[in-house]
Amino acid sequence: MTETTQLQVQELARFAQEQDFNQQYQQYFRDVWEEAGVKDISKMTVSDAEQTLKVLAASEASPQFVKSLLAQAAIDGAPSQVLEYFLGSDIDGDGRTLAQEIFQDGTNPLEPDSPQPISKTQVVSLSPTQDTEDMEWEI
Repeated sequence: MTETTQLQVQELARFAQEQDFNQQYQQYFRDVWEEAGVKDISKMTVSDAEQTLKVLAASEASPQFVKSLLAQAAIDGAPSQVLEYFLGSDIDGDGRTLAQEIFQDGTNPLEPDSPQPISKTQVVSLSPTQDTEDMEWEI
């Protein structure tokens, strides 16, 4: 396992401990593992990880849930090669790994991200004649 992956796994474990997942979350995690055919997380294979990613994609899991599930898997003793596979996967095919999406981008690792170019109609400029003090800004 690379040093970067080890740090990411440690971050997942720290995240899981901070979350203190309740029984409802634990049941959601068990449901995913069951649907993916995983009986023992500590004995997972890369094939199990592939199936788990398919289950997550089919269920349209949120980025937070994906991160939480992987965090719990790290705590429950998923093998390092499986965690490495999860973190290095690009299930949505957008060129960003799952780790990049959950740790850096904050985007959904199950949906392709496509940068939206700024069109000329989106560029806002104030002319010198506009009084900016009287303008109201809305978010």
